[in-house]
Amino acid sequence: MSSKIRKPNRYSESISSRRQKKWIKIIDAFMEDRFDELKIIHRTGTRGRIFELLVKGMLETLKIYSKPEPIFDHVTPDNNHITMNKWYLNFASKYDLKIRTHDFYNPDYVLTDGTWLEITLSENTAYKKLFRYGHQAPLLKVIWLDEDTGLHKKICENIEFPNAQVISIKSYFLELGNIDGGKDLINKFAELEKLKGIIG
Repeated sequence: MSSKIRKPNRYSESISSRRQKKWIKIIDAFMEDRFDELKIIHRTGTRGRIFELLVKGMLETLKIYSKPEPIFDHVTPDNNHITMNKWYLNFASKYDLKIRTHDFYNPDYVLTDGTWLEITLSENTAYKKLFRYGHQAPLLKVIWLDEDTGLHKKICENIEFPNAQVISIKSYFLELGNIDGGKDLINKFAELEKLKGIIG
């Protein structure tokens, strides 16, 4: 599986400094517990951005080494190398789910053991991501924050996937609680969870 050193077109435009300053202000308000201000200045995607930032901090605290936003080419199955795992094709067909195929795949991180790591707020969306990345990834881990429900969760939550795990951020809390700075991160995840439905 090849990894390209390039960014997809949607990343090619640099973020304006004005827009960047707005996001810094929003994130600072959360990190400094200025929640009343955050409720006023937040914008769509705020909780997702903060969750990504906290997960990045968690990876650093736990010394889980990773490369952010790698790009992998789509690999079509052939006689010698079946990347689009037949297991996924059969499972998706059985339950009328859709396998998502793309020219390239851009997970949030790749870990040193080759695991693709994806981060999402919604538990149900985490299960959906199995059908975006699972058929291409050697190993896949999807971390979520908000417990919810939906078709993908209902179908998949008790299934053992051959190369993938869907896990709550809380599964890291025991380990985090024993490391300097870990308890602060746990508290931040809890605060962010409470803001569901209050900020975007």
